[in-house]
Amino acid sequence: TVGGNGTILTSSDATTWTSRTSGTTQDLAGLTYGNSTFVAVGGDDTNYDNGTILTSSDGTTWTTKTSGATYAYWGISYGNSTFVTTGTSGSILTSSDGSTWTSRTSGITNHMWGVTYGNSTFVTVSYGGDILTSSDGISWTSGTSGTTNALSDVTYKE
Repeated sequence: TVGGNGTILTSSDATTWTSRTSGTTQDLAGLTYGNSTFVAVGGDDTNYDNGTILTSSDGTTWTTKTSGATYAYWGISYGNSTFVTTGTSGSILTSSDGSTWTSRTSGITNHMWGVTYGNSTFVTVSYGGDILTSSDGISWTSGTSGTTNALSDVTYKE
């Protein structure tokens, strides 16, 4: 699990938790696992900047990665051999390995929080009620949610 001030906790039984050193004091908001790699994302929750991306092969030792952008990131998912993270002002980054990140165009300026992958599709949601979909994490299509209320997370049931 990840949280405020760079908190990372691990557990092998979901009962006893061990604090790990993240190497950051930024708030961590998203965590996923794919391609034999854990990836945690976050940033400054007050100013929505200072994007933070950390990776780990074992969940114990963490390495800071350069995202190439200054936005905070809140959601992260893995699918189709791709990590996708979403955040401030419609920002989206993708990576095949969790180490090298490429900025993508979302077409929106609202903060995007949750992102998931299922049925061969990435789906992300925003503060302004936006729902975007992508098959590859690179090109995104806007859908109609029917609301302007903040949408904070999304998931997919296999």
